[in-house]
Amino acid sequence: MRNRKAEFWPAFIVPRYGHEVIGGAEDLVRKTAEELARRNYRVTVLTTCAIDHLTWKNEYPPGKYYINGVEVLRFPAITRLHEPSCAKAVERIASGEKVGKTEQRIWLDGVVVSPELFGHLATKSSNYTHLIFLPYLFGTTYFGSQISPERSFIIPCLHDEPFAHQALVSEMLMSVRGLIFNSEGEKKLASRILGEKELGAVVGMGFEEQKGDASAFFNRTSVRGRFLLYAGRREEGKNTPLLIDYFRKFSIQYPGELSLVLTGAGKVRIPPDSSNFIFDLGKVSESEKWDTYAACFAFCQPSVNESLSIVLLESWLAGKPALVNRNCEVTSEHVRSSGGGLVFGDYPEFAESLLFLLENPEIASKIGLKGKNYVLENYNWDKVIDKLLKALGVSEN
Repeated sequence: MRNRKAEFWPAFIVPRYGHEVIGGAEDLVRKTAEELARRNYRVTVLTTCAIDHLTWKNEYPPGKYYINGVEVLRFPAITRLHEPSCAKAVERIASGEKVGKTEQRIWLDGVVVSPELFGHLATKSSNYTHLIFLPYLFGTTYFGSQISPERSFIIPCLHDEPFAHQALVSEMLMSVRGLIFNSEGEKKLASRILGEKELGAVVGMGFEEQKGDASAFFNRTSVRGRFLLYAGRREEGKNTPLLIDYFRKFSIQYPGELSLVLTGAGKVRIPPDSSNFIFDLGKVSESEKWDTYAACFAFCQPSVNESLSIVLLESWLAGKPALVNRNCEVTSEHVRSSGGGLVFGDYPEFAESLLFLLENPEIASKIGLKGKNYVLENYNWDKVIDKLLKALGVSEN
């Protein structure tokens, strides 16, 4: 039997990497790389010195680091988002306007690139058995995957958004050796965009059951009683303003039934008349996060821009029922497959779903348990790593 560990040395290429970095794709890379390292595989991450995805300011020093067994090579990031031509291209694409390949290239070249990282790939890519790029919408992925496409794989982390429907993106996704998806919903979206049925394997990310302390959450905060939880980036692209608007309407209609707790990065505006039932806790530690999951009554993922939704799967690990946006194929597919939640497409459905869970606590608990079993069965590390190796063509024999 050949030694897979000796013949397998992947490099993950992602524009941001580190425990300080907040983002789903970045969490997926970090946790997958660390899990491979824990299993004694050699793993390298090629990334930039940036932390923030809006400014792309170089905050880490360039060079080689070792983080939890993973070799990390950092290179300076360059962004042109502030330049008028790039800003205009991004605005036109985001608005759904039809743009040509010239403007698409201006966008991809402007959002974030790293000539030093590309130089490393040009001279050292043969060191690695597999080059794994993610997510799809950055210059590091577009230009980097063209250097050695024969050994390149892309984990696109696709969302159904105008950027994903650009011709250069489709050409990139079809030019590499393989695609790897985070969920069945994401793969279905890719099939619609690319017009191809057999595109690649669904792998995702592994999760381990965690124990949170609900009493610790209530002792630490001013929140009392049952509450609905949102966790993750708080921004328009994740529909947090919509969630706040819906919940404010619900609380006016059904006062005292429930509170809303928001955790994560980004600024959030809470209406002055809602501060007694909507709580912004901001960023929390890892242990505090699991305490919050343990304490919540239910979890809400209002976003339509998901390829996996780590926070949804984490909430299910805590055994909580979920509400997800009907217009998100990925989270709706999770709910259909697991039975772990309810879907809503407008405010009346949102309110009806919340009331059903509130009025049927035993059913709500059973729904949450179905979600937990779904995650443990489909997203455990043994299964995920096995699927990843098969997707990359790494044979056990």
